[in-house]
Amino acid sequence: MTVFETQLSGKRGTILGNGWGREIICATAIVAMTTAMLDNVNDDVGLFYVPAGAVIVGAMVSATDMDTNGSPTLAFDIGDSADEDRIFAASAVGQAATLSQAIARTAHLYKYTAETQIRAYIQAVSATPAAGTLTFSLFYFVDPEFNTTALVAA
Repeated sequence: MTVFETQLSGKRGTILGNGWGREIICATAIVAMTTAMLDNVNDDVGLFYVPAGAVIVGAMVSATDMDTNGSPTLAFDIGDSADEDRIFAASAVGQAATLSQAIARTAHLYKYTAETQIRAYIQAVSATPAAGTLTFSLFYFVDPEFNTTALVAA
């Protein structure tokens, strides 16, 4: 397994600020993917960090065609070290240069309790790898007091 980092995900990565009361923040990573990054299951790349109290409200992932085979197999997971497919599970955006906003249910209103690195993982390798670009945006607000506990009838 090989680990890659973007300039926003390394030890000196910048965390976007908390914004004003539940202001939506858009963290974005654009990663130039080499063929070497597409050939091992569980290879991963750090995208960026989110602060403690970040609550996910949406995400988008897109990619160029990074699997030129007639029967493409490339799939990405996007999540964190605790759950590698928390945000996107087995996304096929790199098979035919598409975009997806269909986040995993586990991501909707998920609250990070500590500063956390968001990572993209190779879930399934490319049948015929081609260098390309993976683009990911995460939309969140920061509210340390936010609670996702469901209400119960009195």
